[in-house]
Amino acid sequence: RQEMDQRGAQDFNAAVAYTPGVRVVDYPGGQGMPDIYMRGFRAINQAAYYRDGLRAGFNAYDADIETYGLERIDVVKGPASALYGAGVPGGFVDAITKRPTAVPIHEIELLGGSFDRLQGAFDIGGPASADGTWLYRITALMRDSDTQIDFSPDNRIYFAPAVTWQPNAQTSLTVLASYQKTEKGGSEQSLPMANTIFNTGPKISPSLYLGAPGFTDWTVETSSVGYEFKHEFDSGWRFQQNARYSHSEVDYNSSWGWDATLAVVDGQYINVGVQLRPKTADSVLIDNRLVGNFDTGPVAHELLFGVDGGYYNSTETRTNSTNYNAISIFAPNYDFAYTFGLPWSDTQSKVLQVGVYAQDQMTLGNWLLTLSGRQDWVRNEEYNFNSRTLLAAYGFGDEEAIANDSAFTWRAGLGYKFDNGLMPYASYSTSFLPQAGTDFDGNAFQPTTGDQYEAGIKFEPAGFRGMFTASVFQITQQNVLTNDPINYGYSIQDGEVRVRGLELEAKAQVTANLDVVASYTYLDAEVTKDNPNEYGASKVGTVPAGVPENSASLWGYYTFRDGPLSGLGLGAGVRYVGSSYAVMETVSGAQVKVPGYTLVDAALRYDLGELDRRLKGASLSIAATNLFDTDYYTPGFYWNSVIYGTKRTVYGTLAYRW
Repeated sequence: RQEMDQRGAQDFNAAVAYTPGVRVVDYPGGQGMPDIYMRGFRAINQAAYYRDGLRAGFNAYDADIETYGLERIDVVKGPASALYGAGVPGGFVDAITKRPTAVPIHEIELLGGSFDRLQGAFDIGGPASADGTWLYRITALMRDSDTQIDFSPDNRIYFAPAVTWQPNAQTSLTVLASYQKTEKGGSEQSLPMANTIFNTGPKISPSLYLGAPGFTDWTVETSSVGYEFKHEFDSGWRFQQNARYSHSEVDYNSSWGWDATLAVVDGQYINVGVQLRPKTADSVLIDNRLVGNFDTGPVAHELLFGVDGGYYNSTETRTNSTNYNAISIFAPNYDFAYTFGLPWSDTQSKVLQVGVYAQDQMTLGNWLLTLSGRQDWVRNEEYNFNSRTLLAAYGFGDEEAIANDSAFTWRAGLGYKFDNGLMPYASYSTSFLPQAGTDFDGNAFQPTTGDQYEAGIKFEPAGFRGMFTASVFQITQQNVLTNDPINYGYSIQDGEVRVRGLELEAKAQVTANLDVVASYTYLDAEVTKDNPNEYGASKVGTVPAGVPENSASLWGYYTFRDGPLSGLGLGAGVRYVGSSYAVMETVSGAQVKVPGYTLVDAALRYDLGELDRRLKGASLSIAATNLFDTDYYTPGFYWNSVIYGTKRTVYGTLAYRW
């Protein structure tokens, strides 16, 4: 939380931007959901996003978690299925909600800045009873804001009450609830390369909106209620149960390039269509864990047993416009009437998941051995109600695809901790992830599988507040969907992707005044198996889109604790993201390399109580990202497209804490 506050991170992507092995996908006013790559693999939806140890984002567009309501964000890299079940092999993130505390908390903030952003928030809590058995916390935020993209707001209401009952030192029950409503732009904002990274004609404005003002937008409402129950038995064993119910409703009217190549017609026009995409989702999740510590001779054990389960139900329709608007990329005219027919897709998805898992962390002298294993059962039901869509006119009836998958995943890790704080380690872990859809014969797809070999060193010097890590790894994902070479337009699971990498990270309090975070990531990503499409183009030997070979970051924050500058904090950082490839062109198989970029961030905070004792508790903060207003691009959704990076953004915050 301290690092997020120092940098003034206002969204999920910004909060993890300095993490090694993580590349954030930039949406400067578009869809706005968290979207990151972890160790070369895209991490989205419930397979990679957790909230308080339970999956989040079953509806892809409800994972936009408000960072003001978080205590911290845990980043877990590499396959984690051995404890958490189905997931992407690159890892996952877990957003930990602010909880009631015995120490009173009172905070009010007012923020304003770039793109006419105005935001107010408060965070209050503490004991609710004289004996301290009841604690409470209420966190809330309201924001009205434009963004870099014309006609694209970033408005939000967030309210999260929590209460804890702790009748004794061994038992506690915390109830967590939240409501969030977000309004953003509905344009995908994929722009043609011709007028962005290539010098072929005038450059497109970074504020260009490829949509229909007042019509294409993205509104999502999410609400949830859950609890965490903890009890420690007299024997020393500890039991914890987490549960949550979530509901979300998304009204998503998006715009997209009518031509998948994003061709620029007559040197200035892009044909833009609209899609209506309402979606609802409900989920019920529960996780039970029993943990105990004991010895068997000279070996100390921390043994964990767990059982979890989840049920998800979502519905979605998609209706495309029957016409498109030819929008000039230099002088856009949005006065256009879109027309619509029947939906082309009307679906319902149901997922039932149950898992049992165990882990033993063993210590023998300086040796540490961890063994984990998990068995999962997943039932995935997909229903296509074609009779309610335009496909009915072509003789398509309703369809269903039911897949019953099971998988055993495991992890083993071995380390040796020297007395000086140095610990070399090695590990092996596996993962799996169910896939939706069927092949040409109507057979449900099997889950993708993944495995990782990792070795590294962790160093935590005695008497020094810091951690240094270095690791090398290889992750391979199998059963990846690829072209069916016999039935073009269908997919089979012959694909494979391999990523080899190196990560370096240092986090240290160099002095009592200076905190430093530094990282470097090298990724050698390659598609190792793929079938050619109907044009003969294959991805074998290519680099997956959006994965840079090199990236690095450095952040430092200095706090003046005495003298005339006492109460002043200054921060500065630099982020480098190397070049990466765009989506492969369908016909030729060509890949265009999108240039890398370097961004500079800065922050300032001043304790106003140093000016006047009557202002004790008040502070003024200023945070800037992309300080030098660098123009940069990231790969878009289509083979000929990029996304304009976020321009310089500056926010000022006035806070009062008592």
